[in-house]
Amino acid sequence: MGVISNYSLPENIEKYFNKAENPEKNYNEPAYNHCVKADALRIRNYFWESIDEYLLAISHDESNFEAYKGMGLAYKQVGYIKSAIESFEKAKKIEPFDKSIYNELGCCYMHANRMDMALKRFKRALMLDINYTEAEFNLAIAHEFASENDMAINIYLKIINERPSYIAAYNNIASLYMRLGMLFECIQYFKKLLDINPDYYRAYLGIAVAFDKMEQNNEAVRFYKKYMEYKPNSANIPYIKDRIGEIRSDSPISKKSHLKLVTINQ
Repeated sequence: MGVISNYSLPENIEKYFNKAENPEKNYNEPAYNHCVKADALRIRNYFWESIDEYLLAISHDESNFEAYKGMGLAYKQVGYIKSAIESFEKAKKIEPFDKSIYNELGCCYMHANRMDMALKRFKRALMLDINYTEAEFNLAIAHEFASENDMAINIYLKIINERPSYIAAYNNIASLYMRLGMLFECIQYFKKLLDINPDYYRAYLGIAVAFDKMEQNNEAVRFYKKYMEYKPNSANIPYIKDRIGEIRSDSPISKKSHLKLVTINQ
């Protein structure tokens, strides 16, 4: 049996192949122009103005994926999460295999405290691209919000194993260990983070608070001071100074004073 090539096909069939290989794009210039202008406005943080332009683009082309996606991003930035979800869902219908849309939807559903939907959307994004680290990281956060801490920890560890320089995973798993009272593990991962980036100031405060909770006062003071060197204007500084004063005084130390700290993210 010989090999069949296009040269042996009837002329009319070849035309069908050519048409499939070179599909004609339905280019809508007014929609395109409004969409470009909207993107520029959104990048410059003129979110409402960009939304107006996206709507004009859609009025010229109701199947404009980029317009719905951009509008969703703009609504998300101004906190109109319901409208953002509606925009992203419309974009998803147009391009059902775009992984970024599922990731954005997952983030919006998290903001709306709909963790079941957030988990589904992040998992769908990962089905489309198993190496989509951003969606995997967001999936771990969603598990945290759903109080599924073991699942979150497993995903963070997977990310760290596969992408050892992904700092956010170290920060999140260490912070989660802190909340769970697993202080040794908390310190371990904050220190691993500092091995990657010694200037990541949040880690110094996290380690200090963990040592404080463990009543290892000398280490707590050392890391509190390290944090103050990096963030002398932080809202946490007055509380840290008070805490160091308590630790160094002869009076009984309040075991809960470190809870006054605003957040380890400042």
